[in-house]
Amino acid sequence: NYKAHFFVNIDFKDDRLLRTPVFHPKLEQYFKKLTLQMPDSINKEADYIIAQTAPGSEMFKYVVWWVTNTYETSNIMGMDAVFVHMADNYYTKEKAFWIDDAQLYKIQDRAKVLKPILIGKQVKNITLNDSLGKPRSLYDIKSKYTVLYFWDPDCGHCQKVTPKLKEYYDEVKAKGLQVYAICTEVEMDKWRKYIKEKELHWINVADPELRNNFRHDFDISSTPQIFLLDENKAIIAKRIEVETLKEILDKKFEEPGMK
Repeated sequence: NYKAHFFVNIDFKDDRLLRTPVFHPKLEQYFKKLTLQMPDSINKEADYIIAQTAPGSEMFKYVVWWVTNTYETSNIMGMDAVFVHMADNYYTKEKAFWIDDAQLYKIQDRAKVLKPILIGKQVKNITLNDSLGKPRSLYDIKSKYTVLYFWDPDCGHCQKVTPKLKEYYDEVKAKGLQVYAICTEVEMDKWRKYIKEKELHWINVADPELRNNFRHDFDISSTPQIFLLDENKAIIAKRIEVETLKEILDKKFEEPGMK
């Protein structure tokens, strides 16, 4: 097996390898070409390779850093699970000897934010008031799929995305889709006017008194953000475009028993 023998002449306890042109491309090829691009597979291989390095060595530091950095900045959805795994297992005071306390805290804190919103995790319930002041709870939605939509009527990108989402929602809502749209702004008149004008007949909620911690809980630093949840409110996909949402759901609506 090519993969099993891939590192046969590599001594992970020899830090000198890091100064050769051989090691880095090999590491990259192993993770990107020979490993299934799924968080569980990557985490398993990372643990396997790191276990062969000497604790406290430059090689240990390099492999940990490379894996963490590569998947933290990955464009592939769900790879934040690799970052969380690395932070939990290797960024501890004892092991991450090369970074100071402030940096360590930052990494651990980031992992703490991401952990509850990894793909497959059931999200925290949210209860916010709708445009008539009535409390609406995310968990009360009895729908096969729910889109959690964080938006703001003033944001330029939202103004492009909202009509696309509405068009798709109107098309498939009868098949089992609900939208729980959270306005991240606090100007309620503007929000109500926009909902009315654009005829957004899904669940519209807002938090003008800033009582809810959803920005932190869902790591919302910009809008719009789309999360797709299953009937148990577990994350199927996140931070996706309407086109991707459509692709995922159209497939799911085609599944036997869904028609």
